[in-house]
Amino acid sequence: MEAMCNEARPAIHLTVAGMSDDLSPISRSEARRLLEGHERRSTITLDFEGVERIGQAFADEIFRVFANEHAAVELIAVNALPEVQQMIRRAQLLRDEQGGQLSRTKLPR
Repeated sequence: MEAMCNEARPAIHLTVAGMSDDLSPISRSEARRLLEGHERRSTITLDFEGVERIGQAFADEIFRVFANEHAAVELIAVNALPEVQQMIRRAQLLRDEQGGQLSRTKLPR
């Protein structure tokens, strides 16, 4: 039974819009709430459709902190506006500078 608990769970698609009243999640706590319980997923697709911008702390918590703590989880950002993509890339670059695995997080080109 214990072996089953350690297995990766299937991929999941999470919608970021609607997390905050103004379509702009900004805090680390919002990021943690979004990802809570999904630490063992094989892939997490984060859908940013309708999200106008995100805060630096929100992006950092997902794309640096969570990505470092759960390196086996692939994070995929979709439907992100250029402003959102910029904040995600900033967090990814910080993670990469600190020795994280940049290749585990994907953004559309």
